Amino acid sequence: MKGVRLRAGAALAVASISIAPHTAHAYHVDPAYDRDRTALAVVHPDGRISMSPAAEDARPALSLAKLYLGYYVLYHGTDAEKDEVAGMIASSDDAVATELDAKYPEAIDEIAEDFDLRQTSRAGYWGKTVTSARDVATFTSSIIWDPVAKPLLTGMKQQEKVAKDGFIQGFGTARLERVKGSKMGWADDRESATGSVSWGEIGDETWAVAALTEGSAYQNTVDTRVGIRQVEDQAASTMADYKEWRKQW
Repeated sequence: MKGVRLRAGAALAVASISIAPHTAHAYHVDPAYDRDRTALAVVHPDGRISMSPAAEDARPALSLAKLYLGYYVLYHGTDAEKDEVAGMIASSDDAVATELDAKYPEAIDEIAEDFDLRQTSRAGYWGKTVTSARDVATFTSSIIWDPVAKPLLTGMKQQEKVAKDGFIQGFGTARLERVKGSKMGWADDRESATGSVSWGEIGDETWAVAALTEGSAYQNTVDTRVGIRQVEDQAASTMADYKEWRKQW
């Protein structure tokens, strides 16, 4: 997976390029946000990060683990398996995830290593995976322009209102303005843990935002609204500059 590892590092490497700054509006975690129950992180593809104090805590990944699994399958799976990824993400299909996880038990841990996701591990089964708000936002921001990831991102864009198991999706980060795609997660009891991750654009600014909650979907949504702010940002580079650099790389 060396190619994936290079792609993951590329997004961070661009932050060191010397380009005149510009002012733009972007999402960031409010520095005053202090709710322990929900960990928040916002990551921009050029490496800028803002996060809450709990953003690097390992928490249940829930169905957000399907993003890691699906991405691996898009690189290593059969054509038939690749065709299942978008639907697995859109409807949060546990049966498909279990099938793919059984065939590729190495998938989640290899993606964690390739993207330097330090709090992410499979723990024996996709449904027991742990991750952090920073990890899942970092991963999502890193694959936005990867053409191989298109089916996964399409699944996020076409997220179904009701998941395969009947749970209502579209909470948390999905409620932010300018979101283009989202993935939700929830515990089997539907109350004790929830997670949401989304990506989108505001003008030239592209971002990924994650919220992992020790609580319900309602609490995930409330804490996201409290803790995420659109602010005037001094960016390291314009998105046009970044995309041009990507072409050269």
